[in-house]
Amino acid sequence: MNSNNRIIIPIILILIFISTSSYSQYQNLGNATRSESQSKYKPNPWFVGGMIGGSFSNNGGSFEISPLVGYKVTEDFHVGSRITYIYSSYNYGGTIGKKSFNDFGGSLFGRYRFLKMLFAHAEYEVLSVEYLYDPITSRRRTINSFFVGGGLFQQMGGRGFATIAILYNLLETEYSPYSNPVIRVGFGVGL
Repeated sequence: MNSNNRIIIPIILILIFISTSSYSQYQNLGNATRSESQSKYKPNPWFVGGMIGGSFSNNGGSFEISPLVGYKVTEDFHVGSRITYIYSSYNYGGTIGKKSFNDFGGSLFGRYRFLKMLFAHAEYEVLSVEYLYDPITSRRRTINSFFVGGGLFQQMGGRGFATIAILYNLLETEYSPYSNPVIRVGFGVGL
């Protein structure tokens, strides 16, 4: 991905995300009062969601899917787990030609929401990454990542939400499948 795309794509995503924040809910209760049974109702603290992503370059690209499940410890502090699958395909040219790879793994995360729209995020991830060992053989290695950063949180409807985050991998190496900064757009719904 060239440097112009690294700047333009995040700006477009942020503008789309901010435009959805102009939608808000309003419920006119008039003279209605809350019954005793309604005041004792507590929403389910579990939520599910995830993200779909990808990247493209002159010699190939990748597709990523990452479903997650989480728990609201408090209204603003969330923890959870995410599994990740990345399919990538590259054309090395010459005698090697086109090769495809499958990476998979999981992570644990914590997110703290503040000012209703902003959140801080920390996540530890372990991925099994496939790589080209020689022109014929591919091998696997385990890659550890520790992401820190933050982003925007937007409530959508009664139980839905969307997030956009900019994260920095503190354990980035030459073998990491991500390059800093990592930008994630995700969606979810409360159960």
